[in-house]
Amino acid sequence: NPAGKDYGGRSNLPDNLKALFRPVAMGRPDNELIAEVILYSEGFTGAKDLAGKIVSLFTLSKQLLSAQQHYDWGLRALKAVLNTGGKLVQIEKRDGDKANFTPKLERELLIKAVRVNTLSKLTFADTNRFLALIGDVFPDTDSTDIAGGDVEAAIREVMVSKEFGFSIDETQIRKMLQLKEALDQRMGCVVVGPSGCGKTAVWRVLREALQKCGQKVVIHVMNPKSMPRQQLLGDMDLDTREWQDGVLTQAARQVVKEPPETRSWIVCDGDVDPEWIESLNSVLDDNHLLTLPNGERISFGPNVNFLFETHDLSFASPATISRMGMIFLSNEDIDVRRVLDKWLTTQPEEHRGLLEGLLKDYFHRALEFVLRHEMVVETTLVGTVMNGLPAIHGVTTQGAFV
Repeated sequence: NPAGKDYGGRSNLPDNLKALFRPVAMGRPDNELIAEVILYSEGFTGAKDLAGKIVSLFTLSKQLLSAQQHYDWGLRALKAVLNTGGKLVQIEKRDGDKANFTPKLERELLIKAVRVNTLSKLTFADTNRFLALIGDVFPDTDSTDIAGGDVEAAIREVMVSKEFGFSIDETQIRKMLQLKEALDQRMGCVVVGPSGCGKTAVWRVLREALQKCGQKVVIHVMNPKSMPRQQLLGDMDLDTREWQDGVLTQAARQVVKEPPETRSWIVCDGDVDPEWIESLNSVLDDNHLLTLPNGERISFGPNVNFLFETHDLSFASPATISRMGMIFLSNEDIDVRRVLDKWLTTQPEEHRGLLEGLLKDYFHRALEFVLRHEMVVETTLVGTVMNGLPAIHGVTTQGAFV
């Protein structure tokens, strides 16, 4: 079990203990054979040809796309894609015309599974490259996303509701649908991106949409980085052998008591630290088991999800990243005009026309100029009053106006 730079939170076995065990080396798995067997078991008839194509797609992606910390092109990611493809095949066989179930339709369903599991984690630049790769590996095959159905309609209603007051954004809706699919596929999911890109909004809107569709969703929100490990995972008094539950373990006991039809999300909002996330590896893989320091084990059902919200995954190990679904949000996904439109709705109605004109005439043009010339402007924020309206002048170091 590796311990080193990429695997923080782990330590090597002492030499006197290591001497008692025989070392074991693992060979590289034959991904093509594994994919072929899974595809046959999921109901694909042309599994041999499709297995070669899907493994080639993952190999080319690993070689040609940028090296990001949150990317995973390994066996777990491949298995998630194949399982989603199997689910789509079963739905098509149940609801569609079996006579139209052709090899071309199989390829289209597999591409949909690839898109919903992979596009969510790609950066803005890598998305176009990956779509071009799909076109090269699967020529003459349509490449489309899975239809959102009732959930997508509910998301649109919730976004424009009085509680949220968002404007409709197709990119954000797609991220929400990808998050839903990731939560259906895996125990753990990470929403990663810089501050202000809408991470919290994605899961909050999705939760409201699921509840609108009749699915009860219970959430437990915590910041694991804000407390010591013992307070998070629990602590045992070595003198009295008395066990004290931590914040995470207390939430875990509550969610396992919920009925199976109720979905429970344990939301960890904050930096991902190997100090505590490595302890959740057995929860996030197929075992779904949380082992407490006192030896007790808590087994989670399929209705429980761990949702991590963070700006950065630089300290997460490859073992943790490969176990979780990834939803990557970037500044390119968010239009500044949407943020300003939302802010305008909070202003007094008699001032909105004037503010809108000022933003259009000065703010957007100045922002585009700063970004186009990649200027870094250092300034202090100064509050003033202009025509009875509070105004804040200033530019942050990245050229984004505040």
